[in-house]
Amino acid sequence: MIERIQAAVPPAIEIRGILGRGGFATVFEGYDTRLKRALAVKVLHEELDTAHYRERFRREVEMVARLRHPHIVPIYDVGATDGVLWYSMPLITGSSLRARLEAGPLPVDDARRMLLGVASALQAAHAAGLMHRDIKPDNILIDATSGDALLTDFGIAKAIEADGPSLTSTGLLVGTPH
Repeated sequence: MIERIQAAVPPAIEIRGILGRGGFATVFEGYDTRLKRALAVKVLHEELDTAHYRERFRREVEMVARLRHPHIVPIYDVGATDGVLWYSMPLITGSSLRARLEAGPLPVDDARRMLLGVASALQAAHAAGLMHRDIKPDNILIDATSGDALLTDFGIAKAIEADGPSLTSTGLLVGTPH
């Protein structure tokens, strides 16, 4: 699998391993040898390579690419090669909020700072016309250096003012069910 992904991304990106797998995509650890920076590379699952999911993936990339906020993980690059849809973003060293909560209670000041960061990110997304729709501890990353909470995974986000046909409907399950 890693060989297939490596062949699909630009030669300057080295794929080093799998970081995680969600309902729509797998996230790989990468490294940009040209710019000397660690990356996370999100790749649509091969079994979901249908027009519907390709469109959902395309919309996620377009929506997140227009957001600029210190608490939203930005997109660096995007591509589609040999049926592999991918995008890259900075690799956030640290953990998810879920992992941090499993380690024990958060100090009140840390919890307040993280909550304010995520709320600010959501406000910025809403101001840009975007609803995240999948806020959960797995989609909030805590930067190991700064301690900042960063919002990620806009995979089932929806434009508040839809600019195209809806990709969800009542009774349709999207996201990571567990």
